[in-house]
Amino acid sequence: MTSLKGDQGTARALNRRLILNEIRRNGPTSRARLAEQTGLSPAAITFVTTELLQEGLLVEKGERRPIPLDIHYSGHFVLGLKLMEDRLEAVLTDLSTQILSRITLDLPDHQPETVALYAAQAQKELCEQSGVATENLRGIGMGLPGVIDARSGMCLSSGRFGWKNIPIARMISEQVRLPVWVDNDVNAFAVAERLFGRGKSVSNFVVVTVGRAIGAAVVLEGKLYRGRNGGAGEFGHTLSEYRGRKCECGRLGCLEAYASERSILRHFQEISPRHHNIQIEGLIRQVERRNERILNILEDAGSRLGRNLADMANLLNPDLIILGGEGVRLGEAFFEPMQAAFRERAFDCVADELPIVIDDWGDDAWARGAAGLAAEHFFDFELQPSETAPASNP
Repeated sequence: MTSLKGDQGTARALNRRLILNEIRRNGPTSRARLAEQTGLSPAAITFVTTELLQEGLLVEKGERRPIPLDIHYSGHFVLGLKLMEDRLEAVLTDLSTQILSRITLDLPDHQPETVALYAAQAQKELCEQSGVATENLRGIGMGLPGVIDARSGMCLSSGRFGWKNIPIARMISEQVRLPVWVDNDVNAFAVAERLFGRGKSVSNFVVVTVGRAIGAAVVLEGKLYRGRNGGAGEFGHTLSEYRGRKCECGRLGCLEAYASERSILRHFQEISPRHHNIQIEGLIRQVERRNERILNILEDAGSRLGRNLADMANLLNPDLIILGGEGVRLGEAFFEPMQAAFRERAFDCVADELPIVIDDWGDDAWARGAAGLAAEHFFDFELQPSETAPASNP
């Protein structure tokens, strides 16, 4: 039987989360309005908000009554890390994931021990740049490609880095002496969208990213769906063509083998011998010059993405689809065929008025999304860090 003390602790945590998320979604809110919106009694609102004010999680805005309460975003700081093949991108943000400082560190290799050491270096340099004291840094979020067990902070598999069962959260936490949250990079981006982006006003949405690879994250009833062991969202490895082009994963016909930036670039190099050394920046210039070969490749790739995206929408019936990743720079030559194929294949009542939003992708988007993993725990008191380092010996 659950003790009364345990019941009271659970109720307290739930009420705190309810109030913080109400303010996060709607902005500064009076105590009376909070009572109306949450269904909590005025006494409960007063008790919980007083506690949150004392802890510095809320602030009063202005002096005119009724005094609205807001999240004290600028009083708390988190770090976001995005692990790339040859570098570590890092940002220091406030609680709303607004970036205060940024740094990119070139990696000599991507061995887990190296990554943990460079994470500690990034933390030190970002705190120095921003003037944020280390003790005011509340935690670190890290995003990386692969199957991640977010609860344990274990990278179960990352083909890009050759990692298997790597306790990367613990390894970083031992270096920085801070709580660390680790997840798949697309999941991290979706968390930030759910907290502070386009997803904060809807309950069910899908994020799809197109870049070197193709990934997806699914938010259902306001919660990120990770699947049995963190592997949900491998959208790039859904089938596009039976026995088709070979994918980086070793299988044939994956969507990623046709519609990722890497595959589009490789295809163009194959059919245009004089461009066999072209890189993505040069490919974008060929798109701008309306090169017929690359436009045909983009039409095919975009159409394939649209068809697979329609299958996902038919299955999940989301409120919103958000497209992000470096691939947004491919522009209308890629996304117009995608939209057309999506509308053609999606079931009528699913496609009707379903917004597909293309994100204004920036260089810091991945790392900022990772910062959202650390910021998220302020709004979900049941969410424990993947790893917290033990206290230092005196």
